[in-house]
Amino acid sequence: METVQELITQHKGYKYLNSNGISPYQNYAYDLKSRRIMMTELDTDPSHDCGSGWNLATLKWISDNCLKFDGIIVECSIPKTAQIILPDNSNGKFRTDKIKIKKLYTIESLFPFLKDIKTRLKDYKPTNPIMAETMPEPNKIKKIMAQVGAQVGDQVRDQVWAQVGDQVGAQVGDQVRDQVGDQVRAQVGDHVWAQVGAQVWAQVGAQVGDQVRDQVWVCSYKTIADFFNIDYDHPAFELVRLGIMVVNILGKFKIFGKGGKYLGEVDSKKK
Repeated sequence: METVQELITQHKGYKYLNSNGISPYQNYAYDLKSRRIMMTELDTDPSHDCGSGWNLATLKWISDNCLKFDGIIVECSIPKTAQIILPDNSNGKFRTDKIKIKKLYTIESLFPFLKDIKTRLKDYKPTNPIMAETMPEPNKIKKIMAQVGAQVGDQVRDQVWAQVGDQVGAQVGDQVRDQVGDQVRAQVGDHVWAQVGAQVWAQVGAQVGDQVRDQVWVCSYKTIADFFNIDYDHPAFELVRLGIMVVNILGKFKIFGKGGKYLGEVDSKKK
């Protein structure tokens, strides 16, 4: 993908529009068949991040800020006589007073990674991964937990989301999270929360919620990593593969499986 400096040098830029050719920001309807030069007033102050003018951007900016599965991307050429303003704090967006529509693109033609994304999401049925019915080998659990630090949900989220953003953009990643990750979190939470809470809430109170919440997030982000075939793994993913939920209660790992069933415990301090 071109940088903003490369686009300016080439006198071109991109716009994301809804499928009907309307800008999602100003609700301006573009005549997509026209190839005439369009002119408008221009805010020439580079200290303004946004201002009047034809606002164009890099494909990276579009993928991070406004890209949706339904829509089109317009490539615009910028006449040599046009003024171009690059805001001081720009991360990929700029504006000009003159543009001409050059070419229309489908989302998939510019982002091949998103091919058939709507069909894949529609057909994808995430399932509750916490399905173990027997206690796993205790030493295996201790080995995994020794590698899993506090706030593991945040750690995994940041790593997975960095790679999702690199491949499809933050905006698309958010849409997948909403459609896939939320389903997984709902399934896991519905199956284990009541049983886990009943077993251990009296012992450590709100800490139970934090630990369970972290592992529910891990389940959802593993699903997203699998969906996008991202080459990333984490020790906490092994808990998901074992089909268990682990809660640390005063130095003991309480193990929960299918339907929140209590499977047993492991003393973390015993060798």
